[in-house]
Amino acid sequence: MTIPVKSPFAFLWDEPASEPFTTLLKRHWDFHPVFDTDGLLEKITGAFAWDADGFVDALRIKSETDAAALRTDRAGGKVWEREGDALDVLHQLVDIPEPSDPRAPRLVIGSAPRLWTP
Repeated sequence: MTIPVKSPFAFLWDEPASEPFTTLLKRHWDFHPVFDTDGLLEKITGAFAWDADGFVDALRIKSETDAAALRTDRAGGKVWEREGDALDVLHQLVDIPEPSDPRAPRLVIGSAPRLWTP
């Protein structure tokens, strides 16, 4: 007899994680499952392009305790980033203001070019 194994992503459909995840789905985020070589779900990635502003929001969930999200500007500069617990990251992503909102992050997170060393 085979015992069904609970998916490590089942938490996304349970309270309280389902609320922010459902919010992103309602906002027409584009989600893609990523499978490993055995056909098991390895991670879920998602993205949303803000057409009017040229910003892009992205999300990666590997497990209930390993998630990351970011927002980039039209030039690809990172203006906002969060990592950690999936529920925390989802809530912060849902709460980030739209790029056109004056409260939205706009300053590119510093990343100096690498110096060439001989």
